[in-house]
Amino acid sequence: MPSTDRHAASALVGRSQELAAIEGALDQLAAGHPGALEVVGEAGIGKSRLLSELTARAEARGYLVLEGRAAEFERAVPFGVLLDAVNDYLGALDPALLRALGEEVAAELAEIFPSLAALSTGRSRPGLEAERYRAHYAIRALLERLAANQPVVLALDDMHWSDEGSIEAVAHLLRRFHGPLLTVCAFRLAPARLAAALDTAERAGRCVRLELAPLTAGEADALLEPVIDPARRAALYRESGGNPFYLQELGRAAHHGPLRAGPGSMLSSAHELEVPASVAAAIRDELAELPLGTRKVLESAAVAGEAFEPELVAAIAQLAEPEVLASLDVLLDADVVRPTDAPRRFRFRHPIVRRAVYEWTGRGWLLAAHARAAAALETAGDSLAARAAHVERSAVAGDEQAIALLIEAAREVAPRAPVTAARRLQAALALLTSDAPPELQLTLLTEAADALAQAGVFEEALDALMRALDLVPADHRRQRARLIGQIAAVKRQTGLPLESRDLLDQALRSLPATDTADALTLRLEISINCYFRGEFDAMGHTAVAVLADARARGDPVLVCLAAALASLAASSTVQVEPAKAHLRTALEAFDAIDDEHLIERIDLCGWLGMAAFALEEMNHVLDPVQRGLSLWRPAGHGGSNIPGLLNLQVQALILCGRVSEAVRVADTAVDAALLSGNGQLIVWASEAASMAAMWAGDSEGALANAREAVAHSDRLGESFFSPLAQLRLAGALYATGDAAGCREQLASLEATPSRQLLDLAGAHGWELLTRTHLALGDLAAAEETAARAEARAATTQLPQQSATAGCARAAVLLARAQHQAAKRTAQAAIAQAEHAGNPLLAARARALTGRALAAGGERDKAIAALERARAVFLTCGATGEADAAARELRRLGKRVHR
Repeated sequence: MPSTDRHAASALVGRSQELAAIEGALDQLAAGHPGALEVVGEAGIGKSRLLSELTARAEARGYLVLEGRAAEFERAVPFGVLLDAVNDYLGALDPALLRALGEEVAAELAEIFPSLAALSTGRSRPGLEAERYRAHYAIRALLERLAANQPVVLALDDMHWSDEGSIEAVAHLLRRFHGPLLTVCAFRLAPARLAAALDTAERAGRCVRLELAPLTAGEADALLEPVIDPARRAALYRESGGNPFYLQELGRAAHHGPLRAGPGSMLSSAHELEVPASVAAAIRDELAELPLGTRKVLESAAVAGEAFEPELVAAIAQLAEPEVLASLDVLLDADVVRPTDAPRRFRFRHPIVRRAVYEWTGRGWLLAAHARAAAALETAGDSLAARAAHVERSAVAGDEQAIALLIEAAREVAPRAPVTAARRLQAALALLTSDAPPELQLTLLTEAADALAQAGVFEEALDALMRALDLVPADHRRQRARLIGQIAAVKRQTGLPLESRDLLDQALRSLPATDTADALTLRLEISINCYFRGEFDAMGHTAVAVLADARARGDPVLVCLAAALASLAASSTVQVEPAKAHLRTALEAFDAIDDEHLIERIDLCGWLGMAAFALEEMNHVLDPVQRGLSLWRPAGHGGSNIPGLLNLQVQALILCGRVSEAVRVADTAVDAALLSGNGQLIVWASEAASMAAMWAGDSEGALANAREAVAHSDRLGESFFSPLAQLRLAGALYATGDAAGCREQLASLEATPSRQLLDLAGAHGWELLTRTHLALGDLAAAEETAARAEARAATTQLPQQSATAGCARAAVLLARAQHQAAKRTAQAAIAQAEHAGNPLLAARARALTGRALAAGGERDKAIAALERARAVFLTCGATGEADAAARELRRLGKRVHR
């Protein structure tokens, strides 16, 4: 919500360095640049007070300030901290401004922010877990629109309690925002995903970390009342450890009698959630003199939430509203609660106060209080999310109505907050009695596992699936086989695809026949496992055997997947003709699959696309990928496959010369991969984004994405992923002028079995290595590499690979001053690239032709070739290559407009 006047704010002492950093961040905002501050420290150290100072200074400059605070007991509310920050402000905006964002964005925002419900189209999309980045795009579009009018400060407190949806959205803002937005996050210990995003922003120079240290004795002295004698001041400082909030709470208690020392150190660790004993005692002493009725209202408010309305408090306390309002006046006078900008809404002075009140309240009374809260919210027609938070804390085992509500609430939020959905499904599971139908338990466990996997919480997803497997009797082999297939798929998503092989083999052996649909599915999962192991012969043997059985069954889904895997295996062992034959089989089967069946196996689109990509058939990459995306968006199935589909789309678009489009899709692919939490998808998306950025002339972006790919592949610890990341890092290093670094990365890829990675993307790696050797003056090494590239191309007879090898050879000939031979070789490469439908590669070969013509003294023809190449580069969005062509033209005395 917009910043409020925090009355009775404590003095700010001992934070001069932090204030200087704040001023610097606000100055940067005035210049129109985005930035971030992370304010870190233990509970009570002064994070909220520093945020208050920051927001006051920002408002004094005329900036728009939006403040939100996460609450410990409200982590199940999707986008909760952003709702707190933005919802009320949006409700006061002119709807025309929001509609100007476009119907789709406005509708997305209406799904998130209750104050915008009037903008809802009423067409809620089901089950789009992996596409929840669309919500993030909508939030970013909104804030960018606001920031276009005035700088915006988004100040988010207590982010250690934030819900996953808010964390993901903030991480997106940190990565993608354009314009004057200062994102300020205060927390004790940052959740992992937020910490990673802040670390990345800090490395890029877009974030400053402020770690708040305890006050010195001199600084602390300024916070205590003058009437407190020196001995007691010293005792207070020792007991508080220099923590400002603890010091003030103990100072308040000092007026009521001697201090109560807590057992051991009163300071909690950065991640401790319990109220320190001394502070709890201080707060209890402070509130001891409140009238009994007021204490009841206070305890009811603690049940209602960090922020609360009198109506709900009245229902929880079972008091008339006038009595509640009178008690609120007492609490306001005592500065226990404070008003907010929203009418009829109040919040606790500090989250620790609320926690202390909640913790001392009787457990039995709390159960009944949460039940009354849930009933009151239902009567008021409040959201399922708000009611579910109280139902979780009050329902009794076997309460079918509560179970149904939790399940419905889970399914409602799953698209945008899968972790919250999983928690609610787990809460519903906990309410099931021992005689509950096993089918319901299985359904809830598998749904929870799917939601957890969508959020990247793979260990818990696996645990849920293993629990489900335990529920299935040993003689129900088909059902167990299906679950084991799901377990293997989730293990693949962890970035550790090799771990499920034994389980798959055991499941297959347990089945009475190996040609049933379940058995064939398991065998195909084994073939996929072989792919990740680099066992391409075994992969192909398994896939071909399954293909025969699948044909006998007449199952087009299994035929398509088996044929696609067989094709990919053959390509990986340079058996091009068998690979093409299997691809044709896969494509025929794919066309025979109706949408209803394809929705259940969207990963098929990815495997088919990969097989086509290996054979340079880009139309057969883009068509199934687009079909998969178009089916998934309205249906919501198979969301975990989407980052992989987007990654394939990026690489195919580049080889079709559609660089600008590839860059846009790459941004989406990275966002989707990061949301998935799947290390291998992050590697693939980052390397695709690096490749797109490199062609677009963004060498720094290419390098940053490549380094992300390498970092994630190192964390995975699987050799399968590292070479691919190395290849992209090599290209990015070359683009930034570091030819030596590029050669170092590529050196290990020249050896078998990694050599085949140099064949990817039309043998891009071979040509890159050739150029690197030439840049370093090693003509002999360049000659040898070009010869290897030609030999590989001769084996595959793939046109793009042949054209790229031709470019490598032409570059070597040019370096040897064999201009006519270089020209002829480059012209042949043009023809091959055009035949393959790759305008980028054709333009690169044409630029080489121009250089050869220029070296041979044919200036006019050279200029014509270079101008044509440059025009194609610009049309495709390959600005880096266009700039290189422009430099060659200027060397020939041709004026080129910048």
